[in-house]
Amino acid sequence: MKHRNPWTTLSSRTVYENPWIRVREDQVLRPDGKEGIYSVVETRIATGVIALDSAQNVYLVGQFRYATGVYSWEIIEGGADKGETPLDAAKRELREEAGLAADSWRQLGPEVHLTNCHSAERGFFFLAQGLSQTQPDPDGTEVLEVKRVPFSECLAMVDSGEIHDAMTIIGVLRAAKKVLPAGKH
Repeated sequence: MKHRNPWTTLSSRTVYENPWIRVREDQVLRPDGKEGIYSVVETRIATGVIALDSAQNVYLVGQFRYATGVYSWEIIEGGADKGETPLDAAKRELREEAGLAADSWRQLGPEVHLTNCHSAERGFFFLAQGLSQTQPDPDGTEVLEVKRVPFSECLAMVDSGEIHDAMTIIGVLRAAKKVLPAGKH
């Protein structure tokens, strides 16, 4: 069944922009016919990498997240640069954050919309295997700690709430269907 858009955009203006986000404010006709505003945050495409070694260990990256004010354990994540495909961004982020390259890449499902009530951010997830060590090259804003944990422990960290990053939760749960034997997820 096809759904029609009940919103009408009357005008749109950028209210803030930097290299990572753009905030726009739209003047709209709401579904109830009244005029209103709707603000949207536009971002780069988000990518998440489940880097899995031959012993079924997943690589996690720990870092302090400024926006939430907490330290967070996450899969390798990042945003695609302009003109960069989600897969190319994922490969770059794996090298930059964890100092790893992979021989095998598989997309884990279709894109997701991460916070669609106020953001246009789309995310893509990849399973990276056949890992080899390279030189990490983190961004100047990143102070990272990398650790390997058994995939089952990573899944338990998601279930217990120790991991609370949405990209990581989605990526780990999608990967569980590919990594764990049937009936174990």
